[in-house]
Amino acid sequence: MKVLRPATRAALRRLVVCGLTAVAFGCAALGVFGPLDQTLRDWRFRLTDRAPSHDTVFLEIDSASLAAIGTWPWPRQIYAQILDRLTALGAAEVVFDIDFSSASTEAGDAALEAALERAGGYAYLAAFQQIDADGRLTLNRPLPRFARFSDPVLVNVDGDGTGLLLSVPSSLPEQAIPSVARVLAPQSNAPGPSITIDFGIDLNAIKRLPVEDLLEGSDLPPDLFQNKQVVIGATAIELRDFFRVPRFGVVPGPLVQLAATETLKAGRSLNDLGVGPGAIVACLATLLFLTTRRQRPVWQVAIGAAVIGMLAELFAWLLLRDGRIVIDISVVHASLVALTLLSVMEDRAHLWRRSRRQRSRLRYLARHDTSTGAFNREAFLDTQRGGKADIVVLQLLRFDGVATCLGHHVAERVAGEVKVRLAKLARSKPARLNADSFALPWSGDLQPLLAFLDIPILADGHSVILGMALGVAAFDSQIPDAERLRRAEIALLKARQSGKDVVHFEASQSAEIEQRRSLDIALRQAVVRQEFLVLFQPQVDLKTGRLLGAEALVRWQNPTLGMVSPARFIPLAEETGLIVELGDWVMQQSCRQAAHWHPDLTISVNVSAVQFKLADVAGSVQRAVAISGLSPHRLVIEITESLFVDNAVTTVAALETLRAMGCTIALDDFGTGYSSLSYLARLPVDEIKIDQSFVRALPDLHHQAIVETIVLMAKRLGKVVVAEGVETDEQRAYLAGIGCDVAQGYLFGRPGDAAQMLAYQPGLTAA
Repeated sequence: MKVLRPATRAALRRLVVCGLTAVAFGCAALGVFGPLDQTLRDWRFRLTDRAPSHDTVFLEIDSASLAAIGTWPWPRQIYAQILDRLTALGAAEVVFDIDFSSASTEAGDAALEAALERAGGYAYLAAFQQIDADGRLTLNRPLPRFARFSDPVLVNVDGDGTGLLLSVPSSLPEQAIPSVARVLAPQSNAPGPSITIDFGIDLNAIKRLPVEDLLEGSDLPPDLFQNKQVVIGATAIELRDFFRVPRFGVVPGPLVQLAATETLKAGRSLNDLGVGPGAIVACLATLLFLTTRRQRPVWQVAIGAAVIGMLAELFAWLLLRDGRIVIDISVVHASLVALTLLSVMEDRAHLWRRSRRQRSRLRYLARHDTSTGAFNREAFLDTQRGGKADIVVLQLLRFDGVATCLGHHVAERVAGEVKVRLAKLARSKPARLNADSFALPWSGDLQPLLAFLDIPILADGHSVILGMALGVAAFDSQIPDAERLRRAEIALLKARQSGKDVVHFEASQSAEIEQRRSLDIALRQAVVRQEFLVLFQPQVDLKTGRLLGAEALVRWQNPTLGMVSPARFIPLAEETGLIVELGDWVMQQSCRQAAHWHPDLTISVNVSAVQFKLADVAGSVQRAVAISGLSPHRLVIEITESLFVDNAVTTVAALETLRAMGCTIALDDFGTGYSSLSYLARLPVDEIKIDQSFVRALPDLHHQAIVETIVLMAKRLGKVVVAEGVETDEQRAYLAGIGCDVAQGYLFGRPGDAAQMLAYQPGLTAA
């Protein structure tokens, strides 16, 4: 057996130590040690145990209180009675962690409004943000009639509610709504946008009282509410307002708000540094092991690891107790005692348990729409086997308007009622294909189906009437159900396009869809087969006639379809998302080619608005210039003003990043959009390209006025002006005369390969 040399053994030892440390760091970064860190945090919080201020009281809506009232939601007369009772008992301030954003009965709302007025402004009602199904952030505020006499307070928490809750937002700045903690502890310092809660404060010591005891007039201590701040909220399991927190496990949401309040009152808002300090200590421990000249006995290593681990724990506890700083040091323990495999096994076991819980949920989701309980597409097709009914696909025409005006929750309730009505009419569960479209089997006259939505739908106090369009595919035993459903959807599309209520499928309707599908397939294959090519059109200095650069133009040469116009395949690529891959390819090809040109020449590349929406354009450009070696100062990014319609803030940030890299930004097709003037003064744009539709019409007097106005305005804003579509010497002379800087068009050269473009000015073929 070959014996390793001492130097080899030392190198192997260093490799093993570094490997174990790297694994520990990797596991820490992936959150594998989360349970251990949480346990250690819990112990530190227990060791820094602090009593609350005793200035707050938690009035609980528990299961017993729900049973005593006998209904939920409670009539608002109950809340009015609670508020009056607390006011009479001397409560200083009262916070309702209850949703009062929608109307109840007039009598109930009037009673609560009167009680709020009697409270004299010392009662606060909950406001909270939530994300609807369309991904929009909505704010639920108390009804205006309540807001006259009470201020809103924010009851949101940080995170999505599935993980460990460590902090709450201190306010909602854009709406000027403070959190519960900021209202109940106004003199306390709450640094930053969030309040990191100190769970060393004993939440079990906060005074708690069921609402039932308050309403029944039970024997209450005379000073229980005197000059106290009262938070009213749910603790009943049925109401499902719970969060998982350190030390105390699962607690109700209102108690989280009280924990944040007590944190501010104690001046204990924490600063969470995460795993950073622990990683530094682990690195120092690794260096200590690596600098040891010889391998120590196991007992020495174990004692040293234990000492370092205990000192790290003591340090973490002292930081929490005296410095209000929280750190995670499980990575230290993992590096010292080599428990990585055990931690990984625990993590895998946790993932398995979570997977087991999710499987039962996925079995339902695989066949149903979670909001309405309707079938999904696959389940619907399964139910049609052996049936002999037509397939009808209907679309609710004003559904999007309901969601926008009344909120997603109202729209989903409307969808649920539509599903119920369809099920009654068809005597079969329908399928929800999209948010606003359903499919169902149908036999006979369609009139009852057309008329069923004329009856208003009541949802959350709103009366909603929806229009409807139908697509029908007749029963045919020779056609699979999936194909019949597709035909019904094609017929529905034709109904929407024609404005008709009902359209029955005809074979001619699918020709257009099939043509588009074929083009889509060919386009996807073209990306793989590299059927695209990049052509270049010269850009010329109008004063000197010198070649300045070129615009890159993508073309598609298909073996079957021939040369496909960009007007056909670019919109399709944007719709399917292929524009991202295609755009990356064009960017890299253009940069590679331009890198071989003379260093004075620039290359202009068009970037679609969809690319900014779906991908990291700045990252794509950075990769392209890095691979090609092209200087970013020679790259011009051409955009259109439609880019700024949906998300101007994010887009402007991306453009600023590109400009910081050295790229030039050009606004293409200027003058054709409705919002050009409103965007131009504040956009990070260096060049303006006059749309060729104005240039080609020259010397028409009306178009001259437009072009001259654009040039004058651009010059006043310090922008370079590029004219597209220059085809005659007369147009060239006119544009030069009014101060236009650069031109491109057939007069200087049609789009061609690099050699054809560079031929415009010999001697500039290479750097």
